[in-house]
Amino acid sequence: MTTAPSDHAADVLVIGGGNAGISLAARLRRKGITDIVIAEPKSTHHYRPLLSYVGAGLKTVPQMSRAQHRVMPRGVRWIQDRVQALDPAARTATLSSGEHIGYRDVVICAGSTPDWDRVPGSAEAMAGPHASTNYTVELAPRTWEPIRGLRRGRALFTIPDGPAPTPQIGQKILYLACDYWQRQGVLQDIEVTLLTPTATVFGQPDVDRVLMPWVRRYGITVLTSAHVQSIEAGSRRLRATVDGTPRDLSYDLLHHSPAHRAPAWIADAGLGVAPGPGAAWAGYADVDAQTLRHRRVPTVWACGDAAALGTASSGGALRHQTKILTENLLAARDGRDPTASYDGYTVTPVTVQRGRAVLAEFDRDNELAPSIPGVPLLAPKRASWFFDLEVLPRHYWNVILRGF
Repeated sequence: MTTAPSDHAADVLVIGGGNAGISLAARLRRKGITDIVIAEPKSTHHYRPLLSYVGAGLKTVPQMSRAQHRVMPRGVRWIQDRVQALDPAARTATLSSGEHIGYRDVVICAGSTPDWDRVPGSAEAMAGPHASTNYTVELAPRTWEPIRGLRRGRALFTIPDGPAPTPQIGQKILYLACDYWQRQGVLQDIEVTLLTPTATVFGQPDVDRVLMPWVRRYGITVLTSAHVQSIEAGSRRLRATVDGTPRDLSYDLLHHSPAHRAPAWIADAGLGVAPGPGAAWAGYADVDAQTLRHRRVPTVWACGDAAALGTASSGGALRHQTKILTENLLAARDGRDPTASYDGYTVTPVTVQRGRAVLAEFDRDNELAPSIPGVPLLAPKRASWFFDLEVLPRHYWNVILRGF
């Protein structure tokens, strides 16, 4: 292995200490790789799927958080710093401190962040009292109070029209809000509208059939093929195109789900999907969607929200991805072709009312991909609600982050 002079060295450098980075490092450690470094600047680790429940007033940020050092796998070195550049030719990462880490293989698990610039005015709207999003730890705790306080008017809920973690997760707060308003006896005085870029309410036929009765029950107007163009916080107006036709919608309450972007250093290193017409994943790590190995640089791998995998990213997908990536990285080191293949499995839990949820599991081809054959997880169940709200968080901390 040839690397440039560096301040630190690692057999495997994992960039990012979220779900992807921690669970992958733990899995690699269990498979015999002993020299692993995780570069992660944050001191707190969050179980992000609970953000929807934080936004619904059912959980708190402390309940979804632990100190980062507590989740670091044993035997893995943690460098608490942010990667700001990567030189794949020299096999070196540059940290914000100016120090360098040399590596044999690097795995990009750096996640993604809301792209507020994509929709002009969205950041300003989020700073006001009438809009929020469950996509950030800072804003999710603010979501529920405006919902509780709304007694009449128009409520808008948007779904991102670009890559985002679990893009349809905005439907969780939509139905929880409608259920609350219905229980309070005010739903009939609130005009509820969902704007989604998909051609149907969810974009998967089987899931659509399950959700449409709830859409009708709550009287939700669904605007399909909808793309948010701008938001004006002062006048509380949202501009969008719906089936190519411009629409101007006022709102009294807005829950906006933003499209995301990958860290800029991925593209700067020549490792991102090239921009261009139809390049929805521009800037995301350009890996083979099946093997998770970079298409041009064989010592670079990626999984999770920073990888261009052509499927809806989700926490539930990562367990599949980290297993595939581990098998393929070890095969490559053994001189074998990486043959383990990721089929794009992903999952979106949707709470249709307080106490009932469906688990929508599907693959890259948009076909259902149930993890437990014979169990109707698409049927709204109390068990699925409890599983999503209480069981999965415990499973995350005690099993997934340990590489199992």
